[in-house]
Amino acid sequence: MSSMYPIQRTTALVRQLLSAHTTGTVHSVYRKTINLSIGNTLIALQAAGSPVSPISLITPLTEQEMSALPVSVGQPVSVAGEAMQLPEAVFCFDTAETVDTRLMPVPESHLPSLTAQICSVLEHSTKGGFRNLLFPTEHSTQLGEQLVLAAAENHMNLCSQELHLFHYTTAAHSLSSLIGLGIGLTPSGDDFLCGVLAGLILRNCTSHPFSLALQQQLTSRLPDTNDISRAFLNCALQGQYSEAVCSLGYAAEEAQLSAAFSAIGHSSGMDTLCGILYALTLSLPG
Repeated sequence: MSSMYPIQRTTALVRQLLSAHTTGTVHSVYRKTINLSIGNTLIALQAAGSPVSPISLITPLTEQEMSALPVSVGQPVSVAGEAMQLPEAVFCFDTAETVDTRLMPVPESHLPSLTAQICSVLEHSTKGGFRNLLFPTEHSTQLGEQLVLAAAENHMNLCSQELHLFHYTTAAHSLSSLIGLGIGLTPSGDDFLCGVLAGLILRNCTSHPFSLALQQQLTSRLPDTNDISRAFLNCALQGQYSEAVCSLGYAAEEAQLSAAFSAIGHSSGMDTLCGILYALTLSLPG
């Protein structure tokens, strides 16, 4: 007999997706997360207390209980009403809190203080990734990471140079070349690009020619990265972000922001924050 578990939190995006599909498969299994392939994207069953992303279904299970579930890649998943059936577990999301993960612009008058706050969070962070590019430290990095950061710096510099010449499409091409750059479930380049898209929303520049060109470039290059990272980039292109990113739209304490972004992946949260800072400080002519 299948065990039943109530989903505690989910998002409007996930509810919409599950209302449109009745079948799927287990995509991948990790200690705290079970990724499910539903339609043409992924959703994530996560252990209690996990950071909420646009594709999250937060369960009441601990990390150990999640790991003990008899779930393996390729197993079928069925959706009926507000319940999702895995081989030996049913997850009901009828009473789940629904989180709105749409990111909204902030008033222009708030941008300087938000930028300063993000700078401070990144400067005091001990995470690696793109943070070491924007805020170099005396700690040496491994050769592989040095090569990634050097390539990223080159793409970012080319983007700025092309923007200065009003070459929006070429600038977007240079920056979108970061896709897939780095290692891990979500490469640092992808996390950074998600942050850039978020920063452009926060400063209300989504209709700027550069922003439109970047959205077009990234949409066409989604196949250049892995399934998990592609799902998050696709959410970002729809203006859907984690709770941590959405919290930038209102007055959050610096310590809260630091904790929220530090909790996302090995360096994914801080890489995203680096992208946001890059976009907030980027000179956009025209």
